[in-house]
Order: sequence, then C-alpha cells, then structure tokens
Amino acid sequence: MVSKPHLSGEGSLMLLSLSISAAFLMEGLDSTIMVSAIPAIATDFGIEPLRINLALSIYLMTLAAVIPASAWMADRFGAKRVFLWAMAAFMLLSIGAAMAQNLTTLVVMRALQAVAGALMTPIGRLLLIRAAPKDQLASAIAWMSTPALIGPVLGPLIGGYVVTYLSWHWIFFVKIPFGVAGLVLAARLLPPDTVGERYNFDLQGFVYCAAFLGATQMLLEQLVHVFLPMPVIMAMLAALPICALSYARHMRTRAAPVLDLTLLKLRLFRIGFFGGGLSRLGFNTLPFLFQLQLQIGFGWSAADAGWIVFIVAASAIALKPMMRRVLAQLGFKMTLLGNAMLGAVTIALIGFIKPDTPIALTICVVFLFGAMRSLQFNTTNTLLFADIPRARQSASTSLGGVGQQLSMGLGISVAAVLVAQLQDMGINVPAHAISVSIFITAALTAVSGLIFLGLKHADGADVSRHRAYIAGS
Repeated sequence: MVSKPHLSGEGSLMLLSLSISAAFLMEGLDSTIMVSAIPAIATDFGIEPLRINLALSIYLMTLAAVIPASAWMADRFGAKRVFLWAMAAFMLLSIGAAMAQNLTTLVVMRALQAVAGALMTPIGRLLLIRAAPKDQLASAIAWMSTPALIGPVLGPLIGGYVVTYLSWHWIFFVKIPFGVAGLVLAARLLPPDTVGERYNFDLQGFVYCAAFLGATQMLLEQLVHVFLPMPVIMAMLAALPICALSYARHMRTRAAPVLDLTLLKLRLFRIGFFGGGLSRLGFNTLPFLFQLQLQIGFGWSAADAGWIVFIVAASAIALKPMMRRVLAQLGFKMTLLGNAMLGAVTIALIGFIKPDTPIALTICVVFLFGAMRSLQFNTTNTLLFADIPRARQSASTSLGGVGQQLSMGLGISVAAVLVAQLQDMGINVPAHAISVSIFITAALTAVSGLIFLGLKHADGADVSRHRAYIAGS
C-alpha cells in the first residue's frame, strides 16, 4: 500500500494549490477569451465570423472527449509527469495558435490544445487530492478552484482589451506567464510519482465515451447556432443512445473502465455530481446572461459590462478566507442547501436590475452573487472527493471532470436558448427576454439545492471540519 504524501505545513499546501491552479486559470481563460477576438480573427483570415466558431466548438468537443483518458494516463505514466508535460504542451500549442495564418491551422492547434487541457486539469485535481490531508482538502480545493472561477469571467474582459489595443494574437500569449510560474512551482513542490497499478487502456470504452461526449458537446453548440447540416445532427442524436447502451454493456466486462460509473453508487459522490452539476449550470449561466443584459438590453459597452461582471471574480478572491469558516460552521448539507437557495434569490434580484438602477446597488448584488458562486463551486468540488478511497481517486477525477465540463457547456447553451425561445414566443424587447431567462435560471438553481437534502449533517465532517461533529466524535 502506497502511503499518501503529506506536505509540511498549510502554507506549503496553499502554494502547491496555487501552482496547480495555474493550469485551471489557463484552461478557463482559453475557453472564453477567444470569443472577443472572433471578428478580428475573421477579418485577418478573410472569412465570415461564424466560421471561427468551429475553432471554439472543436476545442470544447475535444476537451470533453479526451478527459476520460486522463485517469489511465496518470496511472500508467505517473500523474506528476503527465501533468507537467500537459502544462508545457498547452503553452507551446497556445503559441502555435497565435501564429496560425488560416482557419485550418487554428482549428488543429486548438484541438491539440484541448488534448493537453483534458489531461492537465483532471490530473492536477488528482495530484492535489493525493497530496492534501483530509482535514485540509476543503482549503486546498478552494485555493485551486479560484482561477477556475475567475478564468471564464475574466476571459471576455481581457480579450476585449487585448483585441482593442494590441492584436488578436496576444489572446494566446497573456496566459503564458501564469503557466510558466505554475509549471516551475509544481515541478518543485509536487512529490515524486509513485508506482501504481498498471492496467491496459480501455480503448473500446474510450471510443464509446469519446463519441458520446463529443456528440453531446457539438449538439449543445447547435442549440446556440446551427452550423452543421441536419443529417449530421440527426446522426449525432442517434449516436447518443447507441453509445450509452454500448458502453453500459461494455463497462460490466472491464475491471478498470475508462469512465467508472459505479462511482455514482457512492452517496456523497453521487450527490456532489448531480447536485453540483445542476447548481453549476445555474451559477455559470448568470454571468453570460448578465453580460448580454448589460450590452444588448441596456446598451453598455463591452468594456463597461466586462468590468461589472468581473466583480463576480473579484468577490471570489476577496471572500476566499471566509469559505472554509462557513463550511466548518455549517457542514456540507447546510452550506450547499442554504447557499443554493440564497444564490437563487440573488440571481432573481439581478433579474430585476434596470438601466436606472443605482450602480452601487448593482455592484453590491453582483458581488454577493460572486461570493455565493465561489462558495457553491468550492464546496461541491470538495464534496465530490470527500469520501473517495485512494484506489479510486484517479477514476473519480475523470468522471468528475466530465460532469463539470458538460455542465459548463450546457450552462452557456441554456442561456442562449432561453433568450432566443422567449423572443420567439413574443417577448420582443431583448431586456425583458433576458430578465425572464434570469428568473428561470434562479428557479433551476433553487431546484439544485433540493438535491442536497440527501446529505446528512455529519457527512464529510472530517473534511469540512464541521465543529458540531468534530467535537462530538
């Protein structure tokens, strides 16, 4: 039995968490920063802007499809080694994307970037789970998760300024310094790889999962804007149940399937997976909708709207020390249930914001939402791994990563579809359609809170340090 590596001191663990978080920051920025540059890239390549969406869609599709392979890569070649190589490859491929002279090259570079990203973030999470003592896991994940919350919100703001004052090529360079710093620190702080169990790669299962996840991500993109011919869309729809049923049969014959769905039999993981996925959908949809509201509904500039939405990220940083205290005081059940309900109320309040709402009031409500979003994400991420045996940690990070990736993609798609459908139903004023969409998002967030009723007050007390149960144990 391989002993779990422990870091000396909470300060060292925090530094390791931040070094690993550089991977999450790069991946989070990369998934959104390119949106601001679409018109500039299209002009440079001499093509229609909508064709640039292929680079975005291929990136998301490849990311979702390759994540299931991360667990085997970590166990076969060593988690630390694969993580460091993936970070280095991600940065080199970012430089390659910046140097692209045509759409084909850009799409290829983005697809290869996604392969590196699909290995980088799940394995980074795995390394932190292995390194952190249980009573420090919540704190470590909170520090590691902050960039994952900031990146998608910060991306459009940075992208807008970069494209306006520099050139679109720089959107791929701005994340490199963070990556280099994280790579150097992680190489020094991560414990050496240990020899784990060797097993054959589940290629057949990987093909089923990759086809299912890739098709799912592409179909989500069609909800926002249809760019594939209808026969292709119908083929992907038909492929979903075929791949799902084929994988379900195949998984029963494998000792180490590429995605271990039996993890869903573990109660805490199951609640964290489904409850966290639904709450992540709601909390990720709001920033996208509110940016639309400020720009399309209220007529703000992209830069001004970006600064308001950036407050969501700023609050996650400012209130980070409070997060662990809340979890210790209330435990997983009350934190996740109560925060989901309060988050739903806050999202609804944002839906009532009008062009003449005092800016100070708007900032206060958005700041409150950002704090709740951060608390919910950090806590659900911790709950996922609160009771996972060491032998199944690799598998849990793969399945958890797939769930998070799909919920993020679904959140943006749901936001865009809600607005479009409400306008088709007769709500012609964009600001009104977006407000109604925000109210629906609030309802979805409240529903996610009900899933956490399945938790017990003592669940995960050794991870949350829930005082009432630690004292009584």
